[in-house]
Amino acid sequence: MKLKLLDYREIQDLPNGSNVEYFNDNLYLVDDDASEMVAMNKKWQTLAKHQLLTYDDPKILPGSKSDFEATTIVEVNSIPRLLVLGFDIKDNHHKAILVNLDDFTKEEYDISLFYSRLKETVGIINIESAAIVLGKLVLCNRDHKASPENHIIVTDAEFWKNQEKAEITTISFDLPQTPNQVVGLSGLSYSYKNDWLVVTLLSESTDKEHQTTGDSYLAVIENASRKVVRKKMKVNSLFHLNETNDGFVGYNMQSVCIRSEKSRRVKLYLLANKEGENGIFVVRIKE
Repeated sequence: MKLKLLDYREIQDLPNGSNVEYFNDNLYLVDDDASEMVAMNKKWQTLAKHQLLTYDDPKILPGSKSDFEATTIVEVNSIPRLLVLGFDIKDNHHKAILVNLDDFTKEEYDISLFYSRLKETVGIINIESAAIVLGKLVLCNRDHKASPENHIIVTDAEFWKNQEKAEITTISFDLPQTPNQVVGLSGLSYSYKNDWLVVTLLSESTDKEHQTTGDSYLAVIENASRKVVRKKMKVNSLFHLNETNDGFVGYNMQSVCIRSEKSRRVKLYLLANKEGENGIFVVRIKE
């Protein structure tokens, strides 16, 4: 496979972008604490800004923040929704936020029970990304130094409705790792036309004296619908973005979504951060 960088745009309307999704010609970007959601069109014009969660509680300690790192598009009662998953520091609960993309109304669900089941299954929970694959919700559990293994978790698309019995299937994510680095999952998107999972990854140095940041990767898993029912998921193509194009150097790739797809090729949006700056790369992957 080949990767080509097509465009880059700096995003001004988001404090610390963590998630990007694309639906019906619009981009949806969410801040990492779910305080802001921004809707943009393909011409990079801001269509709407909405506050998902508020943090004006004086009991919240300075420097503390919520952590919402996973999003995807789901249909609930035939209505497209933006699903946002994470931890709300305001009440110390894990939550699922569903944003109606027709009118931007939202619903909140406490999913602490489901996360407790996840913790019993895989230990440390660090859900970084999500995607829908053939009616199932696929979650990426990102590794780190304390738990150096990535997991794919498969569950029901509307797991919050029946948290006690929702499916939990774990799959080991098999990735060749670079020397002295732990490479962790950060973003996920699914190409239905090609049956590909497209994943962004970030490296974390295991050498405490020479820690590095901004080392990012993009991976493609082919025949994804078959691999989400196996015990291990192997990567077919891996791009070290910093070596692919100098424009990626210093950026941490946080999220990925598919802008368009044709047979054996996809065009992607990559949301990235660099020294307080948010930007979106447009790239193409083809065979």
